[in-house]
This record gives sequence, C-alpha cells and structure tokens, in this order.
Amino acid sequence: MRLSVFYDHILQAHGQSGKSIPEILQYCRSLGIDAVEMEYTLFSENRTTIYPMLSRAGLSISCFYEFFNFHNDPDLSGAEKMLETASELEISRVLFVPGALGEQEAAELSACSSTYEAAAGFMDNSPSIRNMQQALVRLTAYAAPLGVTVTLEDFDGFTQPFSKMNQLLWFMKNVPGLRCTLDMGNFAFSDEDVVRAADLLKGYIVHVHCKDRGLNPAVQGAFCKGLGQSPAGCGYIPIRALVSTLRERGYDGYLAIEHFDVPDQLSFIRKSADFLRKCAGITAINGCGY
Repeated sequence: MRLSVFYDHILQAHGQSGKSIPEILQYCRSLGIDAVEMEYTLFSENRTTIYPMLSRAGLSISCFYEFFNFHNDPDLSGAEKMLETASELEISRVLFVPGALGEQEAAELSACSSTYEAAAGFMDNSPSIRNMQQALVRLTAYAAPLGVTVTLEDFDGFTQPFSKMNQLLWFMKNVPGLRCTLDMGNFAFSDEDVVRAADLLKGYIVHVHCKDRGLNPAVQGAFCKGLGQSPAGCGYIPIRALVSTLRERGYDGYLAIEHFDVPDQLSFIRKSADFLRKCAGITAINGCGY
C-alpha cells in the first residue's frame, strides 16, 4: 500500500503556515506520502506550475477527480480530455462525481435505499440517474484502452444518488468496468455501516480515501456519531480494521489522506500519515524537519 494526500490540503497548509508549497510537498514526502489526489480543473489550469513542483518533490498524482453534471448535460468532451490527460501522465485512477438529483427525488431515493431491490427499482426508472449511468458507460469504455479506471465514491451529499451502499452498488452493476473509490468516512454521512459497505462492494474497490470522523455527543445515529473532521486514527471510523481487511483481500493501492477545511493541515497530515504508515507497514523517509 502507498500513501497519498489531497493537493487541496497542501494549498490550505500553505495558507495557514506561510511555508512554501514546495516545502510542504517535501515535508509530505518525508512522511512516506508519495502522491497527491488532484482536482483535474485545478491541475489543467496550473499544469506548468504544479507538475514540476510535484516532480521535484518526488511525488506523483494518485487520482484525478472532478465534478460533472451528467444528469442534464450530455457533453462528455471535458471528461474525455480528463481521461486523456490521466493516460498521458500514467494516472491509472480517476474519480467522477457525475451529477445530482433534485431534492425531492433524492429524498424519495434515500427513503427506499435500505435494500438493493428497492433502490434498484427506483434508480432504473429515474431519467436523471439513467443519464449519469449512460455517461459513465461511455466514459468507462473510452477510458479502458487508455489504461485508466473510472471510479465512483460514496459521496457525502444529500442529492447525489451514490451516497449509500445500495445506490453505489447499482452503478457498479449497471456500468461495465466502473469501479469504487471507498471513502471510509462518507458512509457515516448516510448513517450506514462502512464495514458492511466495504464487504458489499469488495469486488469493486480499487482506490481508498481514509477519512476519519470526530465524535459529536449530539449526534446519535446508528452508525453516524458525528461528522467533524479528524486525523486518521483519531476519530471513530474503524480505519485500522478496514485497512487490515483490505490487505487480506489483496488491496495494494493508495490510502488517501482526506480532511478538508481543518485549522492545522500540517498537524493533521502528520498525524494521519503516522497512523496510516503503521497500519499499512510503510516506512517514512528520514529528514522530516518540522
């Protein structure tokens, strides 16, 4: 297994600490991190600046991600360009957030998503969801000869029809070649059991976001005990057990550190990296200077 971190966290750490981006990239490398999760639009608009900095720090890009509106926009040219760029740079994983539903339809889907059969019955008959599915079918087919795998994650949003495990499974079953990015912390958003979800989706998982969640005594869900950001290993998500299970099942991909909008990204990144290195048996590089 290998570690990555969201490039957005690097930018936040730069703003918080006053340290230069190259300094922070080198620091991440010293922690055993060897790649970044990169928003495609940000990269494409700043490629000539970002790519050399990553290269000098010995970092690669573990995954491109981007948001689209395939529910009502059939234009796939931007997504195809993203896949072409990923192939050019030998980035084997991309994550699409392919669209959203109206609030009423999303609420109706959520209400019937406790079983796969009920969720599938609803999703089969939703024009918006079918638009997303058809776009993903075309894009996974486009990506395959490029050596790129398209993934979908359990997104933490009320209107995304892939926030729950049975919704995500429907897309896996209905889009040939589509695979799953397991976000360990996002099933809490939907008050679902991430351990059960990881088992249900085990044949599809090819990328992992290690998002932990902080406890909030005011939240008393069956599985959601709070949605605050936390360094990996400091919250209540069973990350250690999940990493162990993933290893037993042969997963050897990236464990991506994710905690957006926290007050001290450098500290959070260090704590997350330290914990995940121990879980995955990764050795840090000597010379960490912070």
